[in-house]
Amino acid sequence: MLAEIIANGDEITSGKILDTNSQWLSRELEALGVSVLYHTAVGDELESMVHVLQIAMNRADIVITTGGLGPTADDLTRQAFADAVGVPLLENAESRQHLEEIYARRGTEIPPNARTQMFLPKGASPIRNPNGTAPGIDLTVKRPVAGDAANAPTHTDFVRLLAYPGVPAEMVEMWNDTGRQTILALHRQLKGEQHTIKDRLIHSFGLGESVVENMLSGLVARDHIPKVGITATQGTITLRIVAEAESEDQCVALIEPVAMLIYETLGDRIFGEGTDTLADVVCRIVKFQNKKIAVVESGTRGLLAAALGGSAESAACFLGGIVVPPRTPITPERMIEIGRKMFDADYLLLIGAYPEGQPGRTRSEEVFVAVVDVGDSQASILRMRSFPFVGHPGIIDDLYVKRVLDVFRLL
Repeated sequence: MLAEIIANGDEITSGKILDTNSQWLSRELEALGVSVLYHTAVGDELESMVHVLQIAMNRADIVITTGGLGPTADDLTRQAFADAVGVPLLENAESRQHLEEIYARRGTEIPPNARTQMFLPKGASPIRNPNGTAPGIDLTVKRPVAGDAANAPTHTDFVRLLAYPGVPAEMVEMWNDTGRQTILALHRQLKGEQHTIKDRLIHSFGLGESVVENMLSGLVARDHIPKVGITATQGTITLRIVAEAESEDQCVALIEPVAMLIYETLGDRIFGEGTDTLADVVCRIVKFQNKKIAVVESGTRGLLAAALGGSAESAACFLGGIVVPPRTPITPERMIEIGRKMFDADYLLLIGAYPEGQPGRTRSEEVFVAVVDVGDSQASILRMRSFPFVGHPGIIDDLYVKRVLDVFRLL
């Protein structure tokens, strides 16, 4: 199936906020075997919203919108849905009850403008919003016979329209509650009741995206079965294997040999799967050893400590971190001295000071990272590496954080 995601709102088209909803939904849909071919953003103008919806209905099997479901005058998604398919808005009893219950808990009357959230396009069902006033919209319509519909590479003669709030927390909660099940039900409708989709994420660090793609060129080809996608996020390269079959066991049978080949090819560059981060992996290693770890960092200004502290695995092993002046040259020995005074740790992770100025493409200055064993009376540097101060300013901190975590992981 093919999908299009539409982000509604002047705040999106003006650049005031970043559309992270479309990115998140695309990953979810890909994991469910749905190809997202289009992302569209449209401002809060009814005619424009109707226009982009009608275009999407001619070229996608599933159209998902975010934003424009609130009670204000510029929340136009309900009306845009109704106009796009040529039906009126009608009060929905379930939406009315939901709104009445929420305002009853608040001990206030429903404001007149909030009553618009009780209305849905004729034929639509509300999508439950457990912690918000605005329900989503679920509407199935026959594909329009207009424009390029006859030539569109779609798979169905109907279009499923789904609308979610623009607030990411509400959207994610609603998707996890019912959205994923809705897409799986569509698959079963098209391909049979036994149709199953399963995915597996494998994460690596230390090799560029193009290098990994070249190493696995046969697997990431568009026609490969099962499908293997590759994404890069702040230096982490993720391979997603997606299989479709009649049962979960059959999906696993398709995925397993591909995963084995990825592991054989990338070797120790792979650090985890699923929701794993490098910080999670390091914390697991330290916990398994029944030891403690702490951080002394300069250039990264506390981001290494934040990465470790943010891991769900950290409570039993991470003691904390110290930030030393980020642009003042400091030796590893001095950083070790500071760390030993502050923490009764077994390991210290160090990131040195950054040179002056922004990182570039061809700088000769280097920044050291180190792993230190401080569990005995005599500190011992287990491994220290220096990396050129090269990279995009927006990701340079993440690179050094991940580099020192990776150095520890590979000890």
